[in-house]
Amino acid sequence: MCGILCEILFHPSSSITKDEEIIRRLKNRGPNCFQLWSLQVSEDITLFFCGAVLWTQGPNLTKQPLQDDKGRKYPCLEIPSLNIHKLNIESKKILTFNWHNEDSRIYSLDSWYSTIQIHQNLPDEQFRFEEDILEDLNDENGVIDYINQISKNYTCKQTILKEILKQDNLSTMVQSILLLLEKSVKIRLETHPNKCIKCLNTVNECCHSTVGILFSGGLDCTILAYLADKFVPENQPIDLINVAFKTENGTYDVPDRVTGRQSYNELKQKCCSRRWVFHEVNVEKKDLEISQSQTIADLVYPRRTILDESLGTALWYAAWGMGHTVSPCRVLLLGSGADELFGGYTRHRNAYKRQGWSGLRKEMMLDWSRISYRNLARDNRVICDHGRIPRLPYLDEEFSSFILKLKPWFKCFPSEQLGMGVGDKLMLRLLAMHLGLTDVAILPKRALQFGTRIANKKQNGNDLSKHLQ
Repeated sequence: MCGILCEILFHPSSSITKDEEIIRRLKNRGPNCFQLWSLQVSEDITLFFCGAVLWTQGPNLTKQPLQDDKGRKYPCLEIPSLNIHKLNIESKKILTFNWHNEDSRIYSLDSWYSTIQIHQNLPDEQFRFEEDILEDLNDENGVIDYINQISKNYTCKQTILKEILKQDNLSTMVQSILLLLEKSVKIRLETHPNKCIKCLNTVNECCHSTVGILFSGGLDCTILAYLADKFVPENQPIDLINVAFKTENGTYDVPDRVTGRQSYNELKQKCCSRRWVFHEVNVEKKDLEISQSQTIADLVYPRRTILDESLGTALWYAAWGMGHTVSPCRVLLLGSGADELFGGYTRHRNAYKRQGWSGLRKEMMLDWSRISYRNLARDNRVICDHGRIPRLPYLDEEFSSFILKLKPWFKCFPSEQLGMGVGDKLMLRLLAMHLGLTDVAILPKRALQFGTRIANKKQNGNDLSKHLQ
């Protein structure tokens, strides 16, 4: 994602922003080209545009903003990606178009702004969408009974997954999902200049790392790393970037560092012709506080909670890639969306306990509906601050559309008999087992903020951060 600013001045006495900090942030997001442009719409209205390009697609760099032959995120608000928005500058009216149907609505600029601002600061338990969900929950293929029987007959997690894979419908589903995910990864790894930061402006072939994985060693990112091996040139290494925050006893051996090393070793065994570079990003408390107050707070804003700050901080340091050496890659793969699509959160298990499959489906659809509010814009801002582009294969339109249409037991199976490390994100675990990632397949889900030790479970994630108020 490039750096983009559009400022609308409604009064002739207003002046275009001269905020050097904003300009610097934009340049970080787009280090390859930077341009400013203004347009006088009328006597009372002036438009000011700023474009900073992070060149990752196409054979040549295209300068932004574009101009024709005629020369033609201070309160801040995230515009949610739930609709396409069209602003009439003169009438101050906003027309929204729904992605999924032909519905459109008109709002005054003030009322739209107030509504979005309220939603933006709601905690998760209050952030709800009312959606009509088709309740076709018939198990005509006997999948539920089959999985329940397997869970009664075996206790070894890996054996359970292997036995579940013997069911024809589930095996076929794994194959279909694998093909779609492979296609998604392929598209995201073959549509960029295939040069690292050092070689971008040279004519020589680049043999450095151009692709990195934000790598906790967990299920989602290790699957992506395994698939990336198929589409990254053989002469280029792939960076596995693992972040850890120094603990009170002075060590960096946090849970994500431990699983990161384990999964790194499994990848080396399975993809032995690839050079994998495991970057250990170690963050001390003194550096953390400076970065949060001077940089990360600006990038996370207008999100303001401890949870937003914790997640944003972990991603910012991971995207920096500053280990013993600095990763030179420009494209980063993230596992974003996997938990929402495949039921990776504890609340999905709780919803199933309360209301069965119907409750699980509703909770998963809720998470999917609010992912743009809760995650995507924030994560994009903190990652792009290092001049790298995040790419999210699980959020590919064709892949996600296919997964969203599946009945919930084809995605996860949060029964007490299966337990954590099997039932949650069952389909991805089956996929990992199918790929031969037998150790990764049974790793428990761990939230990024706890796995890296940036946050502790005694904190209320919905409280406002001291840096963001």
